[in-house]
Amino acid sequence: MVKFSRSLMKELSRCIGCGACNISCPMFHVSDFKETEGARARIKLISMLGNNKIDLTEEFLGYIFTCINCGLCMDLCPVGIDVFDIIVKSRSSLVDIGYVPLVTVDMRDARRRTGSPIGEGLTKGVWLPPDFQPEKNADILFFAGCWVHTAPDVAINMSKILQKIAPNVAPAGPNEPCCGGLLYVIGERDSAEESKENLLKFIKELSPKVVVSGCSLCASLFPDLEMKYFSSFVDEALESNKIKTKSMKRKKNKIFLIRSCHSNGAARRILERIKNAVVIDTPNWICCDCGATLIYQSEPEKFDEWFKKISEIASDSDADYFMIEEPACYSMISKVLEGKNKYKGMKIISFPSFLVNHIS
Repeated sequence: MVKFSRSLMKELSRCIGCGACNISCPMFHVSDFKETEGARARIKLISMLGNNKIDLTEEFLGYIFTCINCGLCMDLCPVGIDVFDIIVKSRSSLVDIGYVPLVTVDMRDARRRTGSPIGEGLTKGVWLPPDFQPEKNADILFFAGCWVHTAPDVAINMSKILQKIAPNVAPAGPNEPCCGGLLYVIGERDSAEESKENLLKFIKELSPKVVVSGCSLCASLFPDLEMKYFSSFVDEALESNKIKTKSMKRKKNKIFLIRSCHSNGAARRILERIKNAVVIDTPNWICCDCGATLIYQSEPEKFDEWFKKISEIASDSDADYFMIEEPACYSMISKVLEGKNKYKGMKIISFPSFLVNHIS
């Protein structure tokens, strides 16, 4: 028998079952409005489990642990329930009492072996010299985030842009700690807290003026890290005239932007400053960031369905560029496409790699 905390059960009881959370749920749309893929069904099942109306099965665990973790489900709730927080807390409660799906075991073990929950084969700082050590007291400490290290070209372009904003930019480098954001999302609270504390210590020792993160999940989940997300930081630099945008050569450049779920719209605002760039309006449920790692690793066929659905919408919009703001999702999509940089006539490109040629 599963027992959730009184506070969690009280919050679950506030749900009126209206389904507003489904409107912003990516998997609900990708599945052609299948109820069991939406946020409402997940909340209902968690509530039924807590009230002993259903049994805990491996199928249930897989269902609760596999959504895209965008957090958009809380935006439209008429009674103000933080649906994302409920899902994360229910995962944590299940982990605490020993009910853990295999995918989260693999991610937890990968973090212990490699320092990152995204798995084997990750070498941090491959774009840097072998003997690199981060400088202390830098203007900007560039905290890449685990997934950025799998896309060295994106890391290099992020660094180049930051160097246009401040004279002294120090990448965190090969010894960059995991922030714990993804561990938090999958319910591994203790590991997430340990990772966050290690990162706080790392930052304190280097004493930078500001920390800029390539991962929006880290920056948004842990405000005490005092990180600036890359897109937001660049947006602020444009506002203060530290840098400027450059026009695109062609007169018509239609951009289909896959925004980061935890950003504040900064990437779109930046693109709208670029002359001859036309940013296509997209449905509000289209977003992607590091939180998608869970479904990408545990149910890759669902991640493929998500990509096919949004690429169809982009193609129907006659987009020239299929642009991904979050490096994590750019890396995942690149693996799905086996490294191809074009799909359905659209150029597949990361936001930083596009931006580096349009900032001065």
